Amino acid sequence: MNYFLTISILARWPESCTRTISNDKMEFSLAIVIALLLFFITYYSWRLVCNVNAAKSTGLPFLIYPIDPSNIIWLLAAVPLRPWLKSVLPTRIWNRLTLTIYGWDFYEKRRPFDEYAAPQGNPKSFLMASCGPLELWTADPIVATDVLRRTDDFKMPPLVGVLLGQFGHNVLTTNGQRWAKQRKVVASVINERISKTIFDAAICQTTGMLDELSSSKTQKGNSAIETRKMFDMIKRITIHVLSEAGMGAKTPWKGEDDKKSIAGLKLTYIEACKIVMESVTGPIVIPTCILLNWPFWLPGREFMKQLGIAKREFPMHTEILLGQERQRISEKSAALESSNIMSHLLQASNEQSGESTSLSKDELNGNLFLFTAAGFETTANTLSYAIVLLARYPKWQEWLFEEVDALFPVDISENPEYSAIFPQASRLMSVMLETLRLYTPVVHVLRTNEKAQEIKTSKGTIVLPPNSSVIINHIALHLDPEVWPNINRDSDPSWVTSDDEKGLDESIFRPSRWINPIGSPRRIYQPPKGSFLPWGQGPRVCPGQKMGQVEFVAVMLKLLQEHRIDALPLMEESPRDVEQRLDGLLRNSVPKMTLIMDGIYNVGETGGVRMRLTKRKPFRLE
Repeated sequence: MNYFLTISILARWPESCTRTISNDKMEFSLAIVIALLLFFITYYSWRLVCNVNAAKSTGLPFLIYPIDPSNIIWLLAAVPLRPWLKSVLPTRIWNRLTLTIYGWDFYEKRRPFDEYAAPQGNPKSFLMASCGPLELWTADPIVATDVLRRTDDFKMPPLVGVLLGQFGHNVLTTNGQRWAKQRKVVASVINERISKTIFDAAICQTTGMLDELSSSKTQKGNSAIETRKMFDMIKRITIHVLSEAGMGAKTPWKGEDDKKSIAGLKLTYIEACKIVMESVTGPIVIPTCILLNWPFWLPGREFMKQLGIAKREFPMHTEILLGQERQRISEKSAALESSNIMSHLLQASNEQSGESTSLSKDELNGNLFLFTAAGFETTANTLSYAIVLLARYPKWQEWLFEEVDALFPVDISENPEYSAIFPQASRLMSVMLETLRLYTPVVHVLRTNEKAQEIKTSKGTIVLPPNSSVIINHIALHLDPEVWPNINRDSDPSWVTSDDEKGLDESIFRPSRWINPIGSPRRIYQPPKGSFLPWGQGPRVCPGQKMGQVEFVAVMLKLLQEHRIDALPLMEESPRDVEQRLDGLLRNSVPKMTLIMDGIYNVGETGGVRMRLTKRKPFRLE
């Protein structure tokens, strides 16, 4: 009996032993998970408490959030979940939670400052105390001015380098001495010759667009041009202009970019450039090898492979163009004729004394990419917003026609001259400025401080703790009720006040606010320092500011020379319905790397926004 019992116990021993070991492993794993959870809960709770105490010490209004809004998972998940969260959460909770979702600046405007900050004693700034970095959100011009002038104390965040440093370090992604060196070289190359190149190229490209639209079969015999693809064409204009002004790559306007690619490359320069620029907001950070081998079972395989090819070939095209430009520079007569940024960068870099003051190959490639990338999306979107705003408020076109007709030569077949026209285009410039005020491409800028810093504010000086973030809210600044209402009302046309323009003046599209009375020292209104920041301010102000202004004026000048712009009504739409549809299009813009209207680009035969260009007679001929 004992023998069989012993055998039975021994037979079951491996099984019982294994079960015991397995249970021990499970318990150990569970213990590790619980320990990690406790660690993260403790760590983030400690950070939250520290941030709350730090916020209290500044004396500024603050809001408390028991999450980390800067966490990459929340950043990626919250934006697409925004509509669902808004529909399911109680209004009071949603109004607070929305401030942790990227892009709230555009959707909420000044509400958080009025609703949360003002009752705590400061309507211009508040702190967000969360489990992540302490964030100072501000619409205070004094704070903006102080922070943006101190480039050594408040630096560009690393994320900018990840997105815009793909092809080399540049003047936007660097800090300290490396930034100062690049800034000196870059600032020296933006001159009037570059501006003239941009102006002439923009006139030429816009003329090509209008010729293509006019010659299409569906337009023959009709004085009006109708198209769904105007905004895609505007993008093509900007990429062609920037390619010529930046890289000397002249591309005539055509129905398709059908120029043959260089032997050994699959894409033309324009094709590679366009794909890369449209991907700067996200996919471009994925390594090239992964893009080229994107799994077939994941969505977007064809696009990802094309992006991989573009990332691989874009620097090859840049190197080829640089080689051609170096060859031209070696021939003095040809070098004198070059009016593009690449040529000037090469010459400026060669003229610097010593390696410490000249651009490296990496920095040269990075800055060439930056000029194209930064100017492409921002200029295209600003032009698109202006066109929609002029279609929504067509009376402002009448105001512009007076200036356009006065600026163009009597013989309209002659090409306009940059030096004669651009300085006089004050109304066209005012439309750009008003568009940028309401729909600024970059809704906010972010700076970080490694050490504790004193900051001047409208309520006095505060001390911001180290490793915080300062976020300057452009949208709220550009709607400041202490700055913008009723400026230059004497410049308004007699018809400016109408039923469809009721409301707060700072929220209304009124370009005439930028036109000072006749006899003023400046024709264009200069807002108080720190109140208007579409190009930034201080030492890091956008070096391409003048380039964008020149291109905008040239494109709008040519578009309005002989045409009115309207939005075509959809089936059974009344004029008021069209206005409301355009209002919705503007209101539902999407803040990505730049602010963009949803659904206006990359359209096929359906979708997009149907626009109409109708022939008009210049006032001097009427």
